[in-house]
Amino acid sequence: MTAQTPSAAPVRISVLGSTEVTVGDRTVSLGGPGARAVLGRLLVAAGHVVSTDLLIEDLWSGGPPPKALAALQVHVSNLRRLLEPARAPRTPATVIVSAPPGYALRLPTEAVDAWHFDRLATEGLTAADRTSRIEILSQALDRWKGIPYHEHLDADWARIESTRLTQVYATALEARAHAYLDEGRVELAADQLDPHVAEHPEREFAVRLLASAQYRCGRQADALATLRRTREYLLDELGVDPSPELQELERDILQQRPSLSPERADIPLRVESSVPQQHPDSGDIVGRDGELAQLHDAAHRSETSGLHLVWIAGDAGEGKSALARAFLHRTTAEDRLGAWGGCPEVDGAPPAWPWTEILRGLGEQEPPASPFELSRAVEQLLSTPERRTVLVLDDVHRADEPTLQVLRHVAASARNSATLVVATFRPSEVTDDLRATWAATAGIPGTRITLRGVGREEARTIARRAGSADLDEDVLIELVDRTGGNPLFLEEYCRLIASEGVGTLGAPPGGSTPGTPPGVDAVRGAVPDGVRNVLARRISRLPERTVVALRRGAVLGRDFDLSVLGAVSDMDDESMIDALEPAVVTGILVEPAPDRLRFSHDLVRETLYDALPAMRRRRIHAAALDMLARRDHSDPTVLAHHAIASATPATAERCAEFVVAGARAAERQSSFKDAFALWAAARSLSETASEPNSLLLLEILIGQVGSQARTGDIGGTRDTRVRAVRAARALGDRDSLVRALVSWTAPVVWTIRVDPEPDTEILDEIDTALADPALPTATRALLLVAKVFELEGLDDAGCLAAAVEARTLAQESGDPTTMMRALNAVGYVAFGPDLVDQRLANSRQLLDVAQKVGDEGFVSVAHFQRFLAATAVTDFDQAYESASLATTYAAGHQLAQMLGVLAVFDAMVELMAGRVESGLRRYDEISATMHAQGMVVAQWIGTIGRIGVAVARGDLSPLVEELELIEGVRPHSVRFPLILALLDRGDTDRARQLWEGSRPYPRDYYWLAMTTFRARVAARLADVATARELHAELLPFSGR
Repeated sequence: MTAQTPSAAPVRISVLGSTEVTVGDRTVSLGGPGARAVLGRLLVAAGHVVSTDLLIEDLWSGGPPPKALAALQVHVSNLRRLLEPARAPRTPATVIVSAPPGYALRLPTEAVDAWHFDRLATEGLTAADRTSRIEILSQALDRWKGIPYHEHLDADWARIESTRLTQVYATALEARAHAYLDEGRVELAADQLDPHVAEHPEREFAVRLLASAQYRCGRQADALATLRRTREYLLDELGVDPSPELQELERDILQQRPSLSPERADIPLRVESSVPQQHPDSGDIVGRDGELAQLHDAAHRSETSGLHLVWIAGDAGEGKSALARAFLHRTTAEDRLGAWGGCPEVDGAPPAWPWTEILRGLGEQEPPASPFELSRAVEQLLSTPERRTVLVLDDVHRADEPTLQVLRHVAASARNSATLVVATFRPSEVTDDLRATWAATAGIPGTRITLRGVGREEARTIARRAGSADLDEDVLIELVDRTGGNPLFLEEYCRLIASEGVGTLGAPPGGSTPGTPPGVDAVRGAVPDGVRNVLARRISRLPERTVVALRRGAVLGRDFDLSVLGAVSDMDDESMIDALEPAVVTGILVEPAPDRLRFSHDLVRETLYDALPAMRRRRIHAAALDMLARRDHSDPTVLAHHAIASATPATAERCAEFVVAGARAAERQSSFKDAFALWAAARSLSETASEPNSLLLLEILIGQVGSQARTGDIGGTRDTRVRAVRAARALGDRDSLVRALVSWTAPVVWTIRVDPEPDTEILDEIDTALADPALPTATRALLLVAKVFELEGLDDAGCLAAAVEARTLAQESGDPTTMMRALNAVGYVAFGPDLVDQRLANSRQLLDVAQKVGDEGFVSVAHFQRFLAATAVTDFDQAYESASLATTYAAGHQLAQMLGVLAVFDAMVELMAGRVESGLRRYDEISATMHAQGMVVAQWIGTIGRIGVAVARGDLSPLVEELELIEGVRPHSVRFPLILALLDRGDTDRARQLWEGSRPYPRDYYWLAMTTFRARVAARLADVATARELHAELLPFSGR
């Protein structure tokens, strides 16, 4: 129960005797019987929530009209206006509050005379000493004005409570009289008991007290007369004799026994109270005690051993979020700091939104925008000494790249803090990004909890709370069986049964099954179409205007702003609130914050959204877009979401512009997968517009390249870039053509060439552009960077020269982004033998620039380059550290690449340690994983592993067929290992034939290994001249 806000006029309600309501110093007329009955029923509940179903059942005595819920809402609205006349529009009611699954009256106990009387009587009856008992009971009895709820006594709910309170009154009066007797105030006791016994001759304890008081006053005849009248009443009216205690008292009075003074009888002090108790909190959950224990154990481990990750797996409706909320509520009650962040169910949310919510929950009023800054902010909060923190990330199967990236940062940077991170997910919707995050955090202590359906007893509790307390055992068993014990599905079915009855669910096709208990077939008949039908049935019981408002809200997302909904619905504030009220009280909507509503589950939103015709959905999205576009500071990604969903051929061009803005915003937040999806949507809109705009399409193509490259779609990205180049060329737009050529803004780790032959179309355009003497320095540097990645593996000298010149020009330009990309190119060339001495310095410079720019993809590449520098000198400790940091800062496809690098390194170490079989197994596993992720190097990695194993075994002959196949597709790529394999097999003629047509290996990352193979071939074939030449080339690398 909550008190009224200080600014509200105090409300006082009297129901003892006549009903009277005052607001401030003014008496309020409640109007007709309907509103008076609603208030009375809520008063009887004494602050507890009364479901709308029960209210309707009680108010209309089991025969509600068709629009009962709408009528109930009207009564509630009228009562709210009467009880809170000064409440501002769109502010929540504080007296009659909406609380799923219904309404509750929130008033101080002293504000309702029946509640106040009840509490005082209960306190007085249990008071430890006699003086306090008399004082408190007198206060209670002074408040008694007459029969409670007198005007509603024809209703069971009022009659039962009135009878109970009347019993409390009688017990309190008798208890006070007994206390008077104990104090020797016998006349006072007799005076108060006399009229009470006359009105209630059946209350034998009161008769006993009165007779004792009369005898001790010296009124022996009156005492015997009291006992005689009671005997006659009991015989005449009830046909029973007085109790043994009364019969014994009569004998004692006749014999004037000394034991009569004073009276020591025990009082029946126990009475049922309806005084408002503490309401159940959000820590209450059914059937998850074991899981809660696991969570508490994990929390304690985080306090002793550092950060702990808990992954809660469960399908929709299994109760993942409910479990996490219950645990968060309980653990914060234990002086832990807790915060919650949910991954949005629909597109349009800002990147890394759950962490923004978490930071706000931890007291950060204005969280930073970028994932890098978010990570720093969370790390700083968690590093506070003595702080114990629980963070919940809900529905991480929907997490975007930045959300998971921040999670990996937190796991790495705060691993020594007393932090528990709880993440929930649906096993059937796990993404590659989430799997990569599991791999990246494998070294962090963790717990996996998988939720299953609840059992029959837990289902009975769910049914009771949903209003189906008296379900037949067979129906309950069938419900558990058909829902798999899914808590959400059980609750929805039970709510529907509570509203309509089991029979209304309908029998299955073909009629009832012979021998099946009643009600079971009804459940079976409703199940085939799933819980969506149950939700639809519940929704259909709401007023029509509520359903209309809910459908519009469903278009806006699971969470929506009331002002936005009002604008797209053409409803004023009060009308809109009235329309949504039934959805709040029935639990379909919840209120997470002022002026915001949330669907209780996304299945509810989906059910409503799917019920809307496509044309209607488009129009609502269009209205939302128009309204939000007029607002300052509207999130571009939200606008993009509505633009995509509302577009028609006539509006496609305008909508595409919103989507482009959303894509750029997502890129600024490092949410590249979302950005690519938006670029692709913008491209589709531009191509389907009724009046195509070639310039807009060109801008979209150029913009798409960078984000598409970061998703790892190398072939697709090359195609997009070529199309942008051709579009710019067709328009004669040289500036746009140059921008298209340098549009590959993603960091490069592996080769981005997909064909063994050079892409002459791109290279020719690059050379043409470089021939322009008026070209800006930064642009020239970026063109050279693009040239590096087109020449690598084809023209070693040209590639090296382009990389070095690009770095020089980037330094001259002073542009950090250009410098970052140029250093990436230099570091890539340094993978080979020509810039070995520059690897470490280049990686450090790239790290410094990338951190200043705030691009974590390039930060990851800097650590990767440091990793390569360490492996070149067999510094394994530094290599492991750098590879781990590269993984920490990577995201999306790049994370998969870095995890692959780390795995390859582990496999290589296994081979170097002589654990050949283990090394081979790891290489095969890595290759399979990369293949599943669509990485073009997957097959190559597997081949490298098998070559390494064959070298360790001293026999390459088993690899002849595999290497022949690769050599046929990419000539000279594995020429030297293949020649050795042929020699090991004994095919010297074929080996010499390949040797005669061979050429030196390109000076890239594999140069050292392949040149070593070449030297072994030269020695095996006795080619002394080549061997002498190779000895000189390899000598600087001796010992590596």
